[in-house]
Amino acid sequence: MAERAQTSLWYGETDVGKTAQLGLLAKWHFDRTGEISRLISADSGWESIDKSLFWSSTNPGGIIEAWNVQSLIDPWAPLIASTEGEWPKVVIGPDGKAKVRMTKPIYQDGKIVGASGKIVGQYFYEGISTLGNLGMQDHIRAQRSIGQDVVGKFSSTVDEEDSAGKPTSRQIVFAKAAPSHYGQVQDWILLDLVPRTGKMPVSRVIWTGHEAKGRDEISGIENSVLGPATVGKATVDKTVQKFGHSFHLTSETSFTGDKNNQKIVREFRAWFVKHPDSVLTRMMWPTKISLSIERSQALLKRFPGGFIPLTLDHGMEQFYAFVAESATSEVSKG
Repeated sequence: MAERAQTSLWYGETDVGKTAQLGLLAKWHFDRTGEISRLISADSGWESIDKSLFWSSTNPGGIIEAWNVQSLIDPWAPLIASTEGEWPKVVIGPDGKAKVRMTKPIYQDGKIVGASGKIVGQYFYEGISTLGNLGMQDHIRAQRSIGQDVVGKFSSTVDEEDSAGKPTSRQIVFAKAAPSHYGQVQDWILLDLVPRTGKMPVSRVIWTGHEAKGRDEISGIENSVLGPATVGKATVDKTVQKFGHSFHLTSETSFTGDKNNQKIVREFRAWFVKHPDSVLTRMMWPTKISLSIERSQALLKRFPGGFIPLTLDHGMEQFYAFVAESATSEVSKG
């Protein structure tokens, strides 16, 4: 069997290049190994990735197999199945409606074979916060009771007509989730789904997420800690520690030129050391790198600013290339 996956978390605000970096990493890994990547996304889309990279029956040369789960009903079991190498297939049910059916994986030398016939070497889960919101929406839709019932329940009626012009109406029930629903979703993601992805027979699994301000559990002060968001408050310590590597992605904006000809310059960074917030300078954004002291020092020597510069051509693959080089070096020394 293949070695277990190395899990990483990339988190940051919207528009810091997380999705675009997934595309670059998929291309880098394919060029290096011939293995494709799979993308499971609960975000609104992946427009920042070159469309030619996506595999389909009409684009057999694509290197990313993608699944948008944003509107998935009852997502719990299918997402768990995805961590076991299963992949969705759209089928038409007896009622004539399309539905998703998960297909069992095919293995070759202990590795998953994708729908394209190529080996799958990476999985991308985008993102940890929107997948959490997907779970919350399903709890509300199903009016599910988990320790507490959903609260603020009410219904709304919509008048409709069928294809023959016959008038009908139906009620749609709405509600707000209770605290127990937030706890269940956070635990499901951090204690079940994420650990499962670390057991997958691929080189690496990348999770993305948004950043957030949370409540300090000791002082009870709101917005007093920084970190990745799941659902509800930022679960800083729990989230970062669940991954082998955790990076905080940022965008720094500056202006060049004189006042009559100013240009905006944006510098994108992936921090691997803790660093202060640009406004709340006494508060630190958490990161985590699982490397030996010697390799950590070598990483900081290569990137002395404590961050990896991200461009349209190079980015996060620089870190994974460094990890691969270090591992090869340690083997040769041994």
